[in-house]
Amino acid sequence: MLTRRLFVTAGACALASSALAQVVATLGSGEETLTVLSDGSFELPLSMLARDIAPAELAAQAKQSGPTRSVLNVTCLKRGKDVVLFDCGSGANFLAGSGKLAESLKTAGIEPDAVTHVLFTHLHPDHFWGALDEFDSPLFPNARWLVAAPEIGFWTDPKVYERLPEDRHAFAAGAQRIAKELGDKLERLEPGREWLPGIAAVATPGHTPGHVSFALKAAGGPVMVLGDALTHPLISFARPDWRPASDYDADLAVATRRKLLDRLAQEKGQIIGYHLPGAVGRVEQQGTAYRFVAAT
Repeated sequence: MLTRRLFVTAGACALASSALAQVVATLGSGEETLTVLSDGSFELPLSMLARDIAPAELAAQAKQSGPTRSVLNVTCLKRGKDVVLFDCGSGANFLAGSGKLAESLKTAGIEPDAVTHVLFTHLHPDHFWGALDEFDSPLFPNARWLVAAPEIGFWTDPKVYERLPEDRHAFAAGAQRIAKELGDKLERLEPGREWLPGIAAVATPGHTPGHVSFALKAAGGPVMVLGDALTHPLISFARPDWRPASDYDADLAVATRRKLLDRLAQEKGQIIGYHLPGAVGRVEQQGTAYRFVAAT
């Protein structure tokens, strides 16, 4: 499982700490701009990419034999007076190499108090723990914080610890602490509807119980902000039936990936992946599978 303990103890996988704050990509211009900001990166064992797959086959599909680097891409939409973040990074308490969002915002000229909304795909540490600053106050003091009701319900349920392996208990404890600090500012909404005008939360469960992606029109066409519905630029597309170790409900995640990939290939719109290098691209069908075509 993707946990702090695993990263600390896996000597073969040194953590990547060299990622610099940066603007990864920009789509659109003027009154409507999508900016993808780096929250850094870290390395994880190749075995995390799929359960029960022989190492040689996994290495061949991933086109690498050693650890894989996972980048962290936070999307910001500027639309009129609104400044909308999709997820908010790791903060200072997750893994070395992550927690760069505040610096990237500064690089992009975006002040924290200008952010009007934060929309969460899910509440894993690298998406949620950046909500608070070093004083445990909301990092974006003027923002509305929006989350899927099934997602926050899962992580804040006192029985969540019974549903998770012990090495994931820290994820739940962190989510509960941050949710408590945000309090009534954290609004619970249902998937399958618009959360903001023109921004619809699409149910994409499996990675977590209440995971959502966000569909909107921007930069001249449809865009889907994926969160962790698709996480690897090769395996998630070519082998959607494989089961990453970080998925909570592996079977449901497989069904979600297949349905989502089919939709994205048909729509021919742009996608923004939280863990996809370069962040932006599109999905093409390739026989019975798919491929990620990175933006040029």
